[in-house]
Amino acid sequence: MRSIKLVSLALLVSVLSASDNSGLLSALKQEKLNIDRQKVELDSDNLKYDWVNQITGSYTKNYFDGKKGTVDNSDSLSITINQPIFKSGGIFYAIKYAGANREFSRLSTLLSEQNLIKSVVSSWLSLKKYDLQIQRQKYLIANAKIDIIRKKEQYESGFLDSSFLDNAILSKTTLEKNLIDMESARYAGLMTFKSISDTNYKDLTPPTFSMVTQQNYMKKSLSIEQQTAARKKAQYLKKMTVANYLPTLSLVGGLYKYSDNANLSDDSYNQIGLKISMPLFDINRGRTIELRQLDYLKSNLELQDTQKEEEKIYQQYVKKVEFLGKKVNIVKLDAKLYDSLLNSTQELYEAGEKTSYDVENLRNSKQTMLLDKKIYKVEIQQTLLELYAKMHGKI
Repeated sequence: MRSIKLVSLALLVSVLSASDNSGLLSALKQEKLNIDRQKVELDSDNLKYDWVNQITGSYTKNYFDGKKGTVDNSDSLSITINQPIFKSGGIFYAIKYAGANREFSRLSTLLSEQNLIKSVVSSWLSLKKYDLQIQRQKYLIANAKIDIIRKKEQYESGFLDSSFLDNAILSKTTLEKNLIDMESARYAGLMTFKSISDTNYKDLTPPTFSMVTQQNYMKKSLSIEQQTAARKKAQYLKKMTVANYLPTLSLVGGLYKYSDNANLSDDSYNQIGLKISMPLFDINRGRTIELRQLDYLKSNLELQDTQKEEEKIYQQYVKKVEFLGKKVNIVKLDAKLYDSLLNSTQELYEAGEKTSYDVENLRNSKQTMLLDKKIYKVEIQQTLLELYAKMHGKI
């Protein structure tokens, strides 16, 4: 059986970018991502050269009645250009704005890609967690059945009231119903996995993530990078807006040809020149510039706000991992305690002082502790996955 080792999510992205058969995302979702990437580049190129005007061509043919019922006609052909070559910095800032927009759009596409890959890995981890929870539940059910046997013997011997036996049966039934719910949830999770990946679930091995430093997280935060690009966009758009109200130098020219069949005459000429233009009055000029300035100031504040939010998000993930680590330590200690109890109970059973049910009960309880430890470790990986998915180059 083929096994894909997910060493790091950065590796997943490189694989996805280099191959159409990555096996992680479904073919349809991979194709949609490829189209999104192409659209980003084409839209950005369009924006980069948006300042270049069209070269316009036109052709006109006229018919009119001449003398003695004759029909005369004329033809005119022209090719004209009116191209700004200097806009007081407007062209420069338009290209800069296109670059900032390209960067922002690429980051948005990358974030979408990472979220999809994260969904694949997250679905795998969820399935792994369900498998562990189902195993744990089966051990609980096994202990519940042992409890019923004991309660039944005590009830039949007259040591317990029937209510104790009823409660034991109800507890076992509840555990069995919960097991069915877990199996149902696992199946739904498997369908989710299959909807986003063409890879067999059993062919994957989970990634292993470790906590990153706050400095590294802030440096790689996609949200901060996006907001930085948004600020650049607002900055260059403001400068473009100001340039629109300053002098523009344009190259103008044309090729013209005219034919008059009635007079049997042809005329053609070329034109080339420079034109300087500038808006002399625009009632909204001040407000438009002020709006762009406010957008830029707002983008600065949003960047600061995003940085602050990302710091809090990082601290939140650190604490969550820390709390889960404490749970791991607790169940480790409990497992050691059950191990000690199991050994002593085994000795008492061999001496005839304890029953096989006592040994089996403790063995099952110990297994639930070991499974709890594995479940908490999966939850730690799920938490770190959420953190890594927010970082550039990590997923």
